[in-house]
Amino acid sequence: MSAAATPATTQLFREGTQYWQELTDECRRQTDSINACLRQHRLATDDLVKLDPGSEIVMAASGYPSTRVRASIDFRSWGPVISGTITGNQDDGLNFAPEGFEIPIARDLDGAIVAVLGEGRSFSPRELAMYLTQSFRRCFPGISLPCGIPDV
Repeated sequence: MSAAATPATTQLFREGTQYWQELTDECRRQTDSINACLRQHRLATDDLVKLDPGSEIVMAASGYPSTRVRASIDFRSWGPVISGTITGNQDDGLNFAPEGFEIPIARDLDGAIVAVLGEGRSFSPRELAMYLTQSFRRCFPGISLPCGIPDV
């Protein structure tokens, strides 16, 4: 029985790893797009959204209001899951309510590898990156941040 489970486990690991790499690339593109917009509004380098990819994806805007998005991939017995938190501060003494998330990775009906939010809503890596980076809107209330990246 374990011999039959090994190919399935390997396939889930491969799919999860592929999705994670694509998500990391999309988060990089999205933060670059947000930062280009912020530079057009003459914000200082310290005010830009920082991205620290690696075993975790950490995106942060440190000025007030601040936001920090942290995500990692975990491989559970039933499949890969992206877990994380979104935290931040309105000002020095006032924190935003933290948001936690666990998003399973699965194969969609059309065969695409997707993240599944809520009741079956599937997100490509690009869509999940846009979903996560929308948290930075509260950091820059007077600026209309880009919502997506044009296809090239």
